[in-house]
Amino acid sequence: MAMQRHFSVRDCHQRSITALGFHTARREFLTGFEDGMIKWWDLDSGRLSQSAAEHSGMVTNLLYWTETKLVVSSSNDGTLIVWTSGAVVLDKIRLRSPIFSIAINLRRHLLVCGFKNHLSIYPLDEQKTCGHIINLKKSASDYQHSDIVSCIVSLDSQIYTVGYDRKFLIFDTYQTPEKTCLRVVHVNPHAHDAGITHLLLVRERESTSFLTGSFDRTVGVWSQDGQLIQRLQHFTSEITGMCYVPSIRTVWITSGNGQPLVLDPRSGDIISNFVDTFQSYDDNPQIKHLTCLPETSHVIGSTRNQMIVWKYHSSGCVTILNAKHPLECLSYTAKQLLLLFTGDSSGIVKKWKQNDLSPFTYSKESYNMEDTRPERRGLRCLLQKQVAEQNKRPQSRTQRPGTAGVLRKGIILNNQRPSTCQEKFCGYTKSLFTDEIDLLVMAAESGDIYLWEFDDSISAPFHDDSFSLDPEQHLMKITMKENLLNNERSDALINKHLAGFTCKKVLAGHLKAVTALAVVGRESGFSAVYLLSGGWDRRICVWDLLTCTLIETFCRPELDHWNNQRETACDGVIMDICYCSKRNEFAYASSDGNIYIRHFALVSSEMTLENILRGHEAEVTSIVWHNLKDKWITGSEDGTIRIWSEDGAQCERILHTKEVVMCICIDQINGCIVAGVHDTIRTHRSNPLHSACSRDEAVCFRFLGQDGQTVEGLLQGKSIQ
Repeated sequence: MAMQRHFSVRDCHQRSITALGFHTARREFLTGFEDGMIKWWDLDSGRLSQSAAEHSGMVTNLLYWTETKLVVSSSNDGTLIVWTSGAVVLDKIRLRSPIFSIAINLRRHLLVCGFKNHLSIYPLDEQKTCGHIINLKKSASDYQHSDIVSCIVSLDSQIYTVGYDRKFLIFDTYQTPEKTCLRVVHVNPHAHDAGITHLLLVRERESTSFLTGSFDRTVGVWSQDGQLIQRLQHFTSEITGMCYVPSIRTVWITSGNGQPLVLDPRSGDIISNFVDTFQSYDDNPQIKHLTCLPETSHVIGSTRNQMIVWKYHSSGCVTILNAKHPLECLSYTAKQLLLLFTGDSSGIVKKWKQNDLSPFTYSKESYNMEDTRPERRGLRCLLQKQVAEQNKRPQSRTQRPGTAGVLRKGIILNNQRPSTCQEKFCGYTKSLFTDEIDLLVMAAESGDIYLWEFDDSISAPFHDDSFSLDPEQHLMKITMKENLLNNERSDALINKHLAGFTCKKVLAGHLKAVTALAVVGRESGFSAVYLLSGGWDRRICVWDLLTCTLIETFCRPELDHWNNQRETACDGVIMDICYCSKRNEFAYASSDGNIYIRHFALVSSEMTLENILRGHEAEVTSIVWHNLKDKWITGSEDGTIRIWSEDGAQCERILHTKEVVMCICIDQINGCIVAGVHDTIRTHRSNPLHSACSRDEAVCFRFLGQDGQTVEGLLQGKSIQ
């Protein structure tokens, strides 16, 4: 759901572009030029359709009249021209004074024209019974403005105008059989510190507001009755163009830049850095004019003699969050407060929180692993302690290294301990967040698993100091306090998630990088919350996340204790692991091209092998369980996504992606399969009868690191909307 660049047209005319318009019925957009030329362009291809030069002066406005499918153009030569299809002139009206702005009031059936020092309204006459498309004899004028009326907007029966005299006026209109009248209902004589260049209507379900742009480099946000709500001062030059894009509910503003600034009208924040449309650097000349086609969701911008067209893409990126280092893993909370967690190659954990007022923007907090002193748990930790204890024992003179005397001399001369080279922290490889116990689990290349927790923040206890002899009143009081307690617990949870973040425990049980994680929760009938982990050492470990202890390391009961392959779960590296609560089974994907399904238990002897899924011709990179369809879904480097039966007995469907499948997740609302295929996110319906890409069925966040070339992680869970 984003705007993407469609095409551009260079050197469209020798003179400058002064006006933009559109013809929705014919899927055309129009450009007016400084010399009076008007050109029609095809909206899909950008080819020139028609051109005409009926004006003798600069074209100031191009207005589309929806009901009659006509186009009205105005010029500083004082003429109005009404155009039909094929650039045919239907009517040409001379108004004697230069026309700087026009609008149509549909409620009153009026054409409104802005001149220098005054505003005029004309009743519309489609049948030309009075000789023209407008009735000149029943016109009305108002002289509240003392300079050029630069922009006019019509809303219901009211007319809103701004001008170079810094005024913001609101008029009400009424008609009698004899005449049409204008009545001023609001005047702001100093809406800006300089001339006002633009007036924009932003009409949404929740509210209606107006935006004004000025030569003073500010944008004003106004209520429907003309009261100032907010003044934005983020601009480096005067405001040259504004348009509202209803498909993504944002405002585009040009101010002396090659790319428009994107404004969220709900929060008043500039969100250009969070929008994918203008992330790529493009050395464009200054964009001066903007217009939006609401029916087709196109935006047209123009420079001096170049046009740029953006098109709405329903599967586009909603929000982009930039990071300094390549991101390796991604997870999120599925509770009331949406939080995203990312881990990068340098050992930095970032917690991203969606802002309350704007769904596009996120605030972030960074946590460095080097700043924490977590407690280590696991078998490998015990082995390291034994080696450390042996190293602490006193050595004989013959066992000491030959450099001992040199080190001692350095200590004496510098009066300080020699610096020791600390091992550099390895990057993260996998992460998941368990909402059941509010715990972030992050695996690293070193084989360690880091457990990140929120700071303890427990709300004050609720004291029951009430006493009533009436049972009904007592029951009502208990109900009210229960509701209050639930609200307090919800607030306490939100406050807890907004608090700090720290790593208190490290699970050290693997010998190489951990690349697969899965959680077995209490909903599966167990009394604790367990973690399944696997990695490059081909081992599978079962951890108790409540006590942070190693429960079991899978071993093959058929092999002897002295066999080196006893603790290996497969012949290749374990790439991914997934747990199915319905069948109490876990499946893990291997680099040997197979997927192994085992029964989950806390003892290796009970982890019986249920099935082996064979069919992929290369490494299997990911495996997920489809809860809505009861299917296993796998992706591989062979460029295929395979859909397996519930028991894994057969492959029911093969989706060919032609490129390496890096990761897979399931949209739990619509049941779509979302796959990261090299540098592209593809969405497929899980129903075998429909394999075409779907629209508006999954919303993905895009994270860019230093390379930003390959999609390696997707959100697994419900759609985020």
